[in-house]
This record gives sequence, C-alpha cells and structure tokens, in this order.
Amino acid sequence: MIIIHADMKVLPEKRETFLQQTQGLISASQAEEGNVRYTLMQDLNDPNAFTMVEEWKDAAAVDFHNNSAHFQAFVAAAKELLAAPLEVNAFQDATKL
Repeated sequence: MIIIHADMKVLPEKRETFLQQTQGLISASQAEEGNVRYTLMQDLNDPNAFTMVEEWKDAAAVDFHNNSAHFQAFVAAAKELLAAPLEVNAFQDATKL
C-alpha cells in the first residue's frame, strides 16, 4: 500500500475554482483501478490549505495515475491556482513490510 499526501496552498481568490476543479480529479481518480482512497482534506486552521490524501494498491497504480489525462490536466491548471508549489510526501504502510 502506498499513501500519498499532496499539500496545496491555494490562492484565496482562486479557492472556489480550485474546489470545482478538484471534483473532477477526485471522481476520475477514485474510478482508477488500484485506487483505495482519494480524498481532499481542508486544514482546520487555514481555509486555503488542503491535503489530497491518496491510497494506492501499489507503485504501478501510482504510475498509472500520475500519467492519466485527468491528473496531468489538474497539475497544469493548478499552477494558476496555488500560492506555493505543490508538496508531495509518499509513504509505505510499515505494518506490511
């Protein structure tokens, strides 16, 4: 199992656009084979800070997702929506080692 946290700081004036664009990304990603979870979380202390929490069956599923048209389109659009570069951290379930 691979778990990814993608942290995003959204420009306040682009927040609604960001939320609209993530809906398509989320539904398309959840439909991918190998996806276990794909959820957008909002920081309790900052309404413009979000984390996409992803869980994938394996590295092949992550690679497929990263090359998908919906993910690539979101990454391109996000450049205009984010106040800072996207920060991604990937984890492996240590209980399964």
